[in-house]
Amino acid sequence: TWIRRTSRPLDVLAFAFLASVFTRWLLDGRPAEQAVRTLASDIGIAVWIAFAIDYVVRLSLSVPRGAFIRTHKLDLLMVLLPFLRIVRVVIIIIRSVRQISTQRIASSILGVAAVVVSVGALLEWRFESRAEGANIHTLGQAFWWAIVTTTTVGYGDEYPVTWQGRIVASVIMLIGVGLIGTVSASVASWFVARRKDAEAVRAAGEAGEQDVRSEEHTSELQSP
Repeated sequence: TWIRRTSRPLDVLAFAFLASVFTRWLLDGRPAEQAVRTLASDIGIAVWIAFAIDYVVRLSLSVPRGAFIRTHKLDLLMVLLPFLRIVRVVIIIIRSVRQISTQRIASSILGVAAVVVSVGALLEWRFESRAEGANIHTLGQAFWWAIVTTTTVGYGDEYPVTWQGRIVASVIMLIGVGLIGTVSASVASWFVARRKDAEAVRAAGEAGEQDVRSEEHTSELQSP
């Protein structure tokens, strides 16, 4: 069906739209990056066209169409208000996290940390690079700051001075603590699982030995 064929591509386009919005926002007021901002704007328009076509096609395939409009109000809003496509990204992330087991989340810690560091560094650079009295001026400094903040090391050589930057720092620190807690819990869970497996194997072995002894004893009693 149309929905099954277009669901995954539309999810990808939602992330592309988020990236284009993020890029335009980061490069706002920087004339040297006008070409990149124009490309990001074109990508946003292309994504809007794709979502509009998807909505029109699904509406035309639905019977009755009035019921489709009433039950798909968010889809209509995402066409009329393009910025709401970010909601689709949030829904995708929440749905994906719910489907991931604890073991898989633990194995994806590096990926989560990379996303946190990258987003945090970009936001911090955007807020701090032109602020008065700031000490984070380049992307390199922003990434170094994000790494030491996410790992809760916090050398203090670079720090935010704007209220927006401090909010970003607070969020990154909370996420960093959560990541460390997840790693600790996963390691503890792994050791507990290994211990249970070892105990189960040992119990099975002891049960097998008892069965053998019981059979031998029975054979001795039955022998003339």
